[in-house]
Amino acid sequence: MTIFKKVFIILIVSGLFLAGQVQTSRAADYSSEIPLRLKTGMITEAEFPEKIANVTKSISSESLQIETLGNRMFLLPRENLDSQIYVVTQDNVSYCLHLIMDEAQAPSRIKITKPHEAENDEKSSDIVNTVELMKALLTGRQPPGAVSSKLHPQEIFNNAKLRISINEVYEFSNNLKALCLTFENLTRKPVVIPIEHIELPGLLAISVDSQILEARPQDTTKKNSAYTVKAYMVVEGLAQ
Repeated sequence: MTIFKKVFIILIVSGLFLAGQVQTSRAADYSSEIPLRLKTGMITEAEFPEKIANVTKSISSESLQIETLGNRMFLLPRENLDSQIYVVTQDNVSYCLHLIMDEAQAPSRIKITKPHEAENDEKSSDIVNTVELMKALLTGRQPPGAVSSKLHPQEIFNNAKLRISINEVYEFSNNLKALCLTFENLTRKPVVIPIEHIELPGLLAISVDSQILEARPQDTTKKNSAYTVKAYMVVEGLAQ
């Protein structure tokens, strides 16, 4: 588990642990519709392969605020909606995003990637779907095809303010790993986990159950677990 500890130390020192949720989405082809789950009042960032040239939407700014910066788009829904937006990047590739409200599984960041070449399609179909894998983790189910290694909670980071422990690791045959983590607030003040950018080689998705860690109570034996939060990470190519 040494490599996990090193990776998380890098994340914490860089301030990258302050991330919400990250997911990846890949269209079957450029004209296919890409589902994007949103949550009312929460900003979701969509990152495209190239710089954004144009965004077309059919819904008012009072209902949905959109800002762009380079190859990133930030969406803030003000109310429940079901709509489509069209994005064209500078390499003249068009993307159709289907906006879906989902209070439980909305990511705070999604990476939009270009499709694989046609000759790789058959091979790609055998690879674990990252979104489905994350759904399984969020609902407490063991992902299909995974070998589970349940651990006695192993502390991988502690700076007297935040403790991170690994509880379980799911391994797949395609060098993919899913980590089940616990973030714990060690202070008497609430900690807000804001949406930040994550730049970790091989990181495909990260999700936390809540973006707020409540203050640690003086009596931790009471049934108040709001000072801890479950987190899930999907990583590709991470050696153990």
